[in-house]
Amino acid sequence: MAKKQDSDDAAAEGLRERADQASRFLAERGRAVMDQAPAVAEGVGVALGAASSQVDELSDQGVLTALALSSGVLLGLFLAGAPRPILALGLLPIAITARAAMHRGFRVSRLLN
Repeated sequence: MAKKQDSDDAAAEGLRERADQASRFLAERGRAVMDQAPAVAEGVGVALGAASSQVDELSDQGVLTALALSSGVLLGLFLAGAPRPILALGLLPIAITARAAMHRGFRVSRLLN
């Protein structure tokens, strides 16, 4: 019986050691990702600003077309059962084009007709 107990203790110790190694590895990776978060946020801001300025350069009809296309793609993704993070990303082009339309003085009734 004593031999079985010793092997169980050794196996448990090995398991604890591997769990500790895994937790240290995950902590290090998490810190590395968090160190890059400000640069990622800045890059996203620049990309959204560039997309917004490109939409602002479109004609009125172009803005309405872009809004209709983005809405149609999002509706298709929703009906196809896309995951929620994908749907959230699909809202970005709609928000950008809707903002451009509202800044041009379009009203919701004009957008829906």
